[in-house]
Amino acid sequence: MSEDEPRNSLIPPEHRWRVPLRPPPDAASLLIPWWIPPMFVLFALILAPWIVWLFFTLPSNTVANHWEIAWGGFDIALGALLASTGIALARRSPEAGRLAGTTAGLLFADAWFDTMTSRGAGTLAVALLEAFCVELPLAFLCLWIAHNIERILDDVRPFLVRAGFRIEHRRLVPPEGYRSDVDV
Repeated sequence: MSEDEPRNSLIPPEHRWRVPLRPPPDAASLLIPWWIPPMFVLFALILAPWIVWLFFTLPSNTVANHWEIAWGGFDIALGALLASTGIALARRSPEAGRLAGTTAGLLFADAWFDTMTSRGAGTLAVALLEAFCVELPLAFLCLWIAHNIERILDDVRPFLVRAGFRIEHRRLVPPEGYRSDVDV
């Protein structure tokens, strides 16, 4: 590779980072609607100021010590999973299903603990509003994504096996003589 050649040319096109702002040409063939990956990344970015607010406003001692660190750390993990899921979906990575399932679990936990640890009618109302308008719908979307990816993989697996593909070290290995440079 020459110094003038962009480093990005080493990455196959299907694994390059892209944030679609409008439907891509292959939008109809995507497993997941084209607008979901940037939405996940946007949610992760929106979560950042919320995390900062938690660290500064939650009491340090309540029923549990280090309350602000516990919740702030939880939301950091949730933000990282939202971003990772969005990026994996945008890159069409096979890890997207697992990340989406994990993200769903944290979203369900967040909704549960936000509502169960709320004090007072106002705080409970905000927690319920967040749970029913953001966290639970997003969790169900993540479960749908994980299920959809798994369903497609289950549908494709028999065809790949019949064509001679096999799995070694968790990687798909083509049959002998398979040429990936041939246009389909």
